[in-house]
Amino acid sequence: MIADTGWPVGDITERVYDNVYPLSLEDQRLGWPLLTFCNALGEMFQDIADVIQDGPNGEPGWSRILDINRTKDKGLPYLAQFIGLIFYQGIDAATQRQQIRDRISWQRGTPNSIVSAIGLFLTGTKTVQMLERNPDAYAFQVTIWASEAPADVSPTSALVRYVNQFAKPAGLIWTITVNPGTPPATTYTAIYTRNDLYSTIYNNFQTYNDIR
Repeated sequence: MIADTGWPVGDITERVYDNVYPLSLEDQRLGWPLLTFCNALGEMFQDIADVIQDGPNGEPGWSRILDINRTKDKGLPYLAQFIGLIFYQGIDAATQRQQIRDRISWQRGTPNSIVSAIGLFLTGTKTVQMLERNPDAYAFQVTIWASEAPADVSPTSALVRYVNQFAKPAGLIWTITVNPGTPPATTYTAIYTRNDLYSTIYNNFQTYNDIR
């Protein structure tokens, strides 16, 4: 009967509603006023009930808050703190879950961490090229493309501040260059995937700048 109302209700609402039978006999005919009232009560307790109740496959109560696959989107920041991860405000839940799975906070200071952090602010292919130890051992350069870049990449931009706070090693100086247009079609990944011969690579990409 509840399914006929046209809106979803949680199991707490269903329990309350079942316990006021037979008052509900005329509810559908009247436009579900009793169910609406029960739902207003049930929604207040549904979130905590979802956490403390055992799961549908026998998962013990409270385990949901530490299960990346079962926790609700709103619980991801709480779960992330166990691996020292703070999310950038605005990223979607799917990205948050993947950052937890990748333990991105444990990779701080690595090229992958820096590239991943920059990629959060890019669109399209999210192409990032990073040149380490340039111009010296305590600096690196990053290149992105205008078609994928955010409007602001200044030292006070959200991109730069996020990289400095959550990805870049302390003490390193970095610069970011925005190339015009779109990223090149050929990348190291593309070369690997299509199984180029060494002779082909040598003839077409004789220096690192040729592939950059």
